Amino acid sequence: MTHSTKSLLALLTSLLLGLGLLAPSAASAVDVRVAAPAAATGATGATDAQPAKYDVVVEHDVPITMRDGRVLRADIHRPAIKGTNEVAPGRFPVILVQTPYGKSVGNSGLGAMNPYLVQRGYIGVIVDVAGTGGSEGQSMLFGRSEGLDGAEMVRWSARLEGSNGKVGLLGGSYLGIDQIFTAAAVGKNSPLKAIFPIATASDPYRDLFVAGGIVNMTSSLGLIAGYFGLRTLTPFAERSADPIDALKLSLQHGLAGIPFELTTGLDAVLENGRVYDGPYWQERAPQNVLDEVVANGVPAYLVGGQYDVFQRGEPLLYSGLQNAWAGRSVWKPMNRTQPVTPRYQLLTGPWDHGNQGSTVNLDAIQLAWFDHWLKGVDNDITDTRKPFHVQEPGGASYDVARYPAETTRYQRLHLQPGKKLAAPKPTASTGSSRMIYKPVSLACQRAIVQWTAGLARDLYAQCSKVKELSAPQPGDLAFDTGALTRDLRLAGPVGVTLKAKSTRSQTMFVVTLQDVAPDGTVTDLSSGALLGTARAITPGRSWSSIRDGYALPYHPHTKAAEKPVPVGKVTRYDIEIRPIFSSVPAGHRVRLLVQSGDTPHLLTSPFRLLGSLGGVYDIQTNAVSSSYVDLPVASGSVPAGR
Repeated sequence: MTHSTKSLLALLTSLLLGLGLLAPSAASAVDVRVAAPAAATGATGATDAQPAKYDVVVEHDVPITMRDGRVLRADIHRPAIKGTNEVAPGRFPVILVQTPYGKSVGNSGLGAMNPYLVQRGYIGVIVDVAGTGGSEGQSMLFGRSEGLDGAEMVRWSARLEGSNGKVGLLGGSYLGIDQIFTAAAVGKNSPLKAIFPIATASDPYRDLFVAGGIVNMTSSLGLIAGYFGLRTLTPFAERSADPIDALKLSLQHGLAGIPFELTTGLDAVLENGRVYDGPYWQERAPQNVLDEVVANGVPAYLVGGQYDVFQRGEPLLYSGLQNAWAGRSVWKPMNRTQPVTPRYQLLTGPWDHGNQGSTVNLDAIQLAWFDHWLKGVDNDITDTRKPFHVQEPGGASYDVARYPAETTRYQRLHLQPGKKLAAPKPTASTGSSRMIYKPVSLACQRAIVQWTAGLARDLYAQCSKVKELSAPQPGDLAFDTGALTRDLRLAGPVGVTLKAKSTRSQTMFVVTLQDVAPDGTVTDLSSGALLGTARAITPGRSWSSIRDGYALPYHPHTKAAEKPVPVGKVTRYDIEIRPIFSSVPAGHRVRLLVQSGDTPHLLTSPFRLLGSLGGVYDIQTNAVSSSYVDLPVASGSVPAGR
């Protein structure tokens, strides 16, 4: 592979890092032997009790002929006798990683075969999924077809020389989604004994591609360009020993990608097809197959992040798996009395897509999980009655059993005259606050970290110190509580209901819940958005909060469900704010920021932009048509200062 090709692959990999479908790490595989490191120490200070026993030897580009004649290719990482290149004797479980990023080029971070596990007695298999890297076929952007390939790869891995017949799955983002579909496709009594999905969506359409019906143009169009380029070029890295085959695969991968890339890009701009939810996206939503994962008896340890691009979906995977195990609908919130199982766990913390698990010893957790399910080790990984593990941004940690947490009660704060946020309902029969539609938002907000997968972390850290950059901009609205009398712990999804009049038949609302310190420093907690014409609700999939409110409104986002906004009439908008697991300290205020733009995260199409320009919105702050936010308040907290 030439230097220029390597540079281009590195550039495309960096682009995908920023789009949230690949994450960086210092760890990577080497060609021949990986020496065993010293015992690892996690951020909690706990030292790994299992030092490495082996080095690692890698067999590259192993062909695997699939059921339909396609050839996929894998690298096999085997335990080696320390200090040698000799494969260690014995039988070991297999950890399977399925990647679209190139099994050697993209073998880092969430897309890696973790050498830590191989050094402690696991065979690692990392395979290029169909239509990527050195593998034949057509990439299908995860989904059931890749699940069927995954199930076949599980059986192949179980039969490998030196395998003990038990298989686990590992990886994050795209690779985590493939884990869910593979676990759903393997059937009962398969060799697959456990999975470990990191930074994984429950519904890629709602978790990544749109927010409240507004296309995430930055991620969607950037993903289309970056994924197409990386998939087309990685054959030259993965098949460098056979340039003719590399060229053939590059052409095949590029041509096969046109139906997805070209169609999806045009749909996003022209408001057709895949800009709406439908069979294409539903086939790719892991939440739809959670019943099958549980029926197949596959345990899962999930890892998510408060600032991850899949922040919304990770807790929904947990509640869906727990509900399926308890015989309940995967679409419902967990109730306060249902039983839970440690077979399905979630660890969430103050992490974005690029630093998942950075404040814990994630290697040790992976090892304990796989040791328990694949080696039968009696450790304490399943000795919990509260399998939902939370680490807050401030460092506090706690465990709960359910989502929403059994300790959570929803409390309503109303938008008041004078731009206040308080519990009592407004008393006046009239009153509103005015804002204007402006598609460009230049404020310094955490969205730039979340939607660049952490690449803009340092930029946000600097710009957030400049109060003028985090203050409400002209045309925005900000509603503040008084100073809190004690700490306020928020734990769950947040629902916002705005009632507003508009001068245009299309509206766009972006709402952000913020922590405002006594010195004026603003910290974003979480945000959500809604396109006015996409305001329809699916009651059976929406989670209630209190009275007529929603903790998690579910919008169908189909073309048939869209309706113009009635001009000049009060209209209700139910907006989902992605879940928060954070505490606001006493003395701080809670702010609800209401905007009509989020640049560069959410950009409306040219047609919707024209339909929205010149819009003036009157947010109702009166007793007849009250607007409010429903907060998931953990017991022992108070919602606002008195």
